[in-house]
Amino acid sequence: MHDERAPRRETRLAFMRRCQALCSCVAGRLGSRPPRCLGSACGVLGEPRGFAGEVRGVAWGAGMTQARASDAPAVRIESENEWAWCGERRLVLMPRAYAVLRHLVDHAGRLVTKEELLTSVWRDAVVSEAALTSCIRDLRRALGDSPRAARYIETVHRRGFRFIGPIARPSAPADAAGAGAASGERPAPSAATPMLVARETELARLHALLGRALGGRRSIVFVTGEPGIGKTALLEAFLAQIGEAEQLRIGRGQCVEQYGAGEAYLPVLEALGRLGRDARGAHIAEVLKRHAPTWLVQLPALLGDDELEAVQRRALGATRERMLRELVEALDALSVDAPLVLVLEDLHWSDSATIDLLAMLARRREAARLLVLGTYRPADLAIGEHPLKAAKRELELHAQCEEIPLDFLGVGDVAEYLSRRFEQRRWPAELPRVLHRLTDGNPLFLVNTVDDLLARGRLRESGGEWALAVPLKDLAIDTPDTLWQMVEKQVDRLTADEQAVLAIASVAGAEFSAAIATVDGIGAQQGERLCESLARRGQFLRATGVADWPDGTVAGRYAFIHALYQNVLYARVPIGHRVGLHLRTAERLEQAHGARAREIAGELAMHFAEGRDFVRGARYHRQAGEIALHQHGYREAADHLARALGLLDALPDTQSRRLEELSLRMMLGSALTAIEGHATPEVEQNYARARELCAQVDDAERCFRVLPGLGWFYLILGSLPAARDVGQRLRSMAESTGDTAILLAAHNTLGVASFYGGDFTEALGDLERGSELYDPVAHSPTRASAPRLTIDSGLSCLVHAAWILWVLGHPARAATRMREALAMVRAAGHPFSLAHAYRSAAAFHHCLRDRAAVEEHAQACVAVAEEHGFGAVLMAANFHLGWLLLEREREAEGLASMRAWVTRCREIRARSLIPNYLGWLAEAYGKVGRPRDGLDLVAEGLAAANHSGNHYWTAELYRVRGRLADSAQEAESAFREALALARRQSAKSFELRAATDSSRLWAGQGKARDAHALLGEIHGWFDDGLVTADLEDARVLLAELARAANATAIAGDPPNIPRAIPRFPQDS
Repeated sequence: MHDERAPRRETRLAFMRRCQALCSCVAGRLGSRPPRCLGSACGVLGEPRGFAGEVRGVAWGAGMTQARASDAPAVRIESENEWAWCGERRLVLMPRAYAVLRHLVDHAGRLVTKEELLTSVWRDAVVSEAALTSCIRDLRRALGDSPRAARYIETVHRRGFRFIGPIARPSAPADAAGAGAASGERPAPSAATPMLVARETELARLHALLGRALGGRRSIVFVTGEPGIGKTALLEAFLAQIGEAEQLRIGRGQCVEQYGAGEAYLPVLEALGRLGRDARGAHIAEVLKRHAPTWLVQLPALLGDDELEAVQRRALGATRERMLRELVEALDALSVDAPLVLVLEDLHWSDSATIDLLAMLARRREAARLLVLGTYRPADLAIGEHPLKAAKRELELHAQCEEIPLDFLGVGDVAEYLSRRFEQRRWPAELPRVLHRLTDGNPLFLVNTVDDLLARGRLRESGGEWALAVPLKDLAIDTPDTLWQMVEKQVDRLTADEQAVLAIASVAGAEFSAAIATVDGIGAQQGERLCESLARRGQFLRATGVADWPDGTVAGRYAFIHALYQNVLYARVPIGHRVGLHLRTAERLEQAHGARAREIAGELAMHFAEGRDFVRGARYHRQAGEIALHQHGYREAADHLARALGLLDALPDTQSRRLEELSLRMMLGSALTAIEGHATPEVEQNYARARELCAQVDDAERCFRVLPGLGWFYLILGSLPAARDVGQRLRSMAESTGDTAILLAAHNTLGVASFYGGDFTEALGDLERGSELYDPVAHSPTRASAPRLTIDSGLSCLVHAAWILWVLGHPARAATRMREALAMVRAAGHPFSLAHAYRSAAAFHHCLRDRAAVEEHAQACVAVAEEHGFGAVLMAANFHLGWLLLEREREAEGLASMRAWVTRCREIRARSLIPNYLGWLAEAYGKVGRPRDGLDLVAEGLAAANHSGNHYWTAELYRVRGRLADSAQEAESAFREALALARRQSAKSFELRAATDSSRLWAGQGKARDAHALLGEIHGWFDDGLVTADLEDARVLLAELARAANATAIAGDPPNIPRAIPRFPQDS
């Protein structure tokens, strides 16, 4: 054993020296002294987070302090009597001074800030730092300590204090400590602050990545490994080393298994909240106010009421993409002032919004002094389609993230752990191998196995040395086979009161207030004492600060050291008792938060649902869904709303239940539309149910909130009869209520349905009446109580009326109407409507073939869509820009942009949007010599039109078929169809185009006189003053046809005019 380990010790010593040099370099960049401790350079063992006390062993630049401390009597805290001892002398202390000393000892070895001490000891009392200074002075006097030659309490200038003296740990109670403690022998070495072994390389890599981040190169790092492998402990060790640097900011957040997937940005908001509450919180709020106002809306505690209202106004119309962009910019801005370390734990339970943020942070190219550390379990990611799996794969492909995988311990690492924990090197040579075989080298299992051996007296101290009390071959006989069983046995050895408080805690969540113990008859003070005792012994819990509820309740805040502990304890609670605990926990939390209960809606929803209170469970799931919608966490919103609907299924079918379901369906429709598009099967099923409910309930206001969205769904899907039915229902509601907003929505729905159906005259009537009712301020979607990705009904009336006026042959009036629409929507300030207005204007001018206007409006649409993250609108605008690229002979780029939007329309089944884009793309294929591809698109468009009844672009599709036809006969047949349909629809612009192409064909066949008559009639109809490209083409062709007809009449020669159909090169 000695020969095997000697080279390893030499290697580690060399490594520690390299770590010292590296950390000195890092400290030089930070402008501070190096981290105090090299103890953590020995790696990580165990998942518990109470690392700080263990890392005091070796200090850099503090050798004299350590030497003095080693000569000082040890301090011992006796919590039950609230006594403090220095050696054999009991200290006489005032209660506040005792509380300060206890807090410093509990967090020995790490910096404890003044703010932390004031919060922990004085709680909600308003005191100055002078009170703390007085307590520290009293403690030093009692301990015989000096600030200049500290043996116990070291001052960290302007920041706080650190306990550096020796500590005598109190003996564990007999019922928890086992035979060794009960016999009066010295207490077993505690695992409350677990040793760190076999993680040298990983810790050094973290320091190197921090050094890179300090140089301005952002780093996204994933620390990965199985449960109990030591991910959190490694990060605790690293953070303890760098935590003394005053310039660093460290924000921490954690995903939660029970409701984390339904809380958008949960760990990020937690980290920001903690940053905002520290000594430099005011600066955090200012940076967020300047760069990320949408995030301050989610962190109201950082603002006053007046500021919050102003920020809420600035955040109106925000999208998920805007929120992501804002926070990325804010984090970059924070890192300019001070390097930022952001720690996000348990990402395998993360929401998709947080993963999107990580991906955007990683892809950003600008320099930033930012280090993001995330932990997750690879096995949990492998199950299902977790968003982190695909995001990490993409980031790795572009070298935009790092992974630090943690492996199980080896036999030598187990030996090192035993040597360090028990401060002795002599062990039976086979003991490390037996322990390794029992635990598979899982650090958490190893720690718990050793604890179990101590508790059962299998490992005892005798004659100043630790030794096995049973033969080595019998060691595994009654050792649990699994970590779960091991934890079960540890729970069995706890007192009944400790088991009871842990049962409540397991129901409350991964992190909880000790005040929650009252839900099962345990007194508040008793519950806190039990939690504190467990945390101090390092059993199951760790202290995480103070929980301050809105009703004034203040208690300690605790968290489970590892998720496994919570899971084991939760599974032990009988189902009936568990249901009751969930319900009472929900009711206590609801009472404590009062009017602010909405802030913890996700947590309350889970507890009420598990407590079988389906009414309140559905209510809070709905509130959580609304919050997620405001945060643009659409998947999280959909999850909460679907859960709420599931809870409603358990309730009687009453009128109030139907109304509640209708409201939920409305919000779910918005969420699903944002995720999947307007016309996916999930959206269709949701809206079909909403339509049924609208027919069953008698609540005009509630129905009005859902019907316009339902109408848009059917319009875009191409289900025109259903859309007309919605429009008629809105009209009936408007007649009975006299509400102009409802009437406006009715005219819009009916008018757009008629437009898509090709009934342009009827459509114009409804749209004109809607336009007359429209008040851009009163009817703006910005007045809605929840974010809606629906187009302003009034704007829709205006832009569709402009299209129809052009189709009906009034281009000048159409252009005026489009300008009016743009002016109104700019004044209204609704980004989604503005983006759609610019897209509609680009498409309108595409019809007019006005390239300059197309470019102007498409670029304006791109600017708005990119700023607010309207992906579909952006693709539509790029279609028109692609057409311009094609006109400028940049064929590949142009066609790619045009195809992308057509493909997207197919994917989301937007049948009403696709016909005109298919026609434009088909013409583009003809221009580049691919008429057969164009004809395929025309066939697709005509088939869709015949299936759905969407005939607003059918005449144009027939005309394009004629232009691409292989023969004159096929061309003439297609032009004839186009002309006939255009005339039936009174679509003068379509008729002009079809007549122009037919005339070219006839002229080529020697029918110049007939061609001139055909074209002259429709051309002469236009008289509103605006000469479009179509009218100019017709005028030029008419002149050529007149000359050709005259020449034929005089000489009988064939006319000399352009070919009837512009011929394109055939496909190769």
